[in-house]
Amino acid sequence: MLCAKCKKNQATKTYELIKNGMRQTVYYCLECYHNDFVCVETETTLSACPYCGTTVAQFKKTSLVGCANCYEALAHAVFPVVTKMQGGEKHRGKQAYSTAEERIERRCNELDIMANKHYLANDDKGAAVYEEKIDELRAQKGGEPIWHSRPLSKQS
Repeated sequence: MLCAKCKKNQATKTYELIKNGMRQTVYYCLECYHNDFVCVETETTLSACPYCGTTVAQFKKTSLVGCANCYEALAHAVFPVVTKMQGGEKHRGKQAYSTAEERIERRCNELDIMANKHYLANDDKGAAVYEEKIDELRAQKGGEPIWHSRPLSKQS
């Protein structure tokens, strides 16, 4: 079988692509496959996933991979983005708060969000209830963190 691109060399590589639910198999010679799917700067860096066809350009535009194999095939492009998003190469998930102070701070955050919603809805009495609860919790903890603030203006 001849290469689908140059139509003169013997095809030795296949490329499968799924479009609109239909599987397409395209056959390439080694040279055309290398030129189309392997980046110029290094020979081991792919510019498209050989399983689903997601390209590095598509990934950079949408930040979405096409399949599970993209993580390995496009590792040079995917891992810097993943590392930046989750703060490291390993995803740790949600972590339990180990101290009572951390639990109190988390509850204060939740109450602060609710108070802000009431302020933005012009419900000062509802916000005052949440503010009292926050003040009680902060008294237990022993202070107010730097981040605590109210909205500067009410949005319409």
